Amino acid sequence: MNCAFLRSLLGGLVVLLLFAAGCATLPATRPLAELQQQQAEALFRETIARQQECPCCFDAQVRLSLKSLMQNGTISGFVQAKAPSFLKFTGLNPLGQPMMFLATDGTFFKYVAVPEAKGYEGLVTAAAFKKYAPQGFDPAHGFFWLAGRLAPEKLRIFSVAEDPEGHGFWLELAYADDASEGGALRRHVLFDPAQQVIRRHLVADSDGRIMVDVRYDDYAQASEGGLDNCRLPGLVSIHANNNGAVMDLTLGDWLPDASFSAGDFRVDLPPGFQLVPVQ
Repeated sequence: MNCAFLRSLLGGLVVLLLFAAGCATLPATRPLAELQQQQAEALFRETIARQQECPCCFDAQVRLSLKSLMQNGTISGFVQAKAPSFLKFTGLNPLGQPMMFLATDGTFFKYVAVPEAKGYEGLVTAAAFKKYAPQGFDPAHGFFWLAGRLAPEKLRIFSVAEDPEGHGFWLELAYADDASEGGALRRHVLFDPAQQVIRRHLVADSDGRIMVDVRYDDYAQASEGGLDNCRLPGLVSIHANNNGAVMDLTLGDWLPDASFSAGDFRVDLPPGFQLVPVQ
């Protein structure tokens, strides 16, 4: 695989996948009395259950800012998503013209680099794709990562503790499917009980090493009159690995009542573009 492809793919995948192996440490916590733990867990489960009634799609403008030792820059465009795994990003040049497309259904992906007149496609299990989606990020749950929510799967909660800075409760938990990732993945979720939203979501391996660290802020309604528990984050912030990268996605101008079908996430190559399969 040539260097031009890797540079091009990096530009697209960081926008959609958001994640790189993290160097953060596990959060500090303070213990809670047993009754407080039970009350916090009950409210958390109730919130997650109500969110299953939220709209399954969103469409928003997005601005991505990346700062690292290797590169700095900003790109704007549009992001569309449909639960559980459909995502599409359209990046625009300064004149407002499309310069790249990246789409995935959770199984396959396609990346189109307009200046190169090339398209790349393959499975999300391909080495080139997984290079930018470390263990802990599941493409099958892509919508929920961007929406600041947990996937509607069975949860096992191991502990509930207080955030020492007063930001809410930390819950250590796992999806039933986390067992398939080696049996030791643990999620650490910072739950804000006042706003009933997730403020932070980390995934750690058996050694406590953070593989994914995503922070959410500026929650807002995507459409007027929407349910309060269906607010979406206006800021998704990712602190990356030892290169010190910080990635911020600022979302806004939500399209009210967005609705998509699987076909809306199909990206066709323009005439004359070369299609490159990715292994």
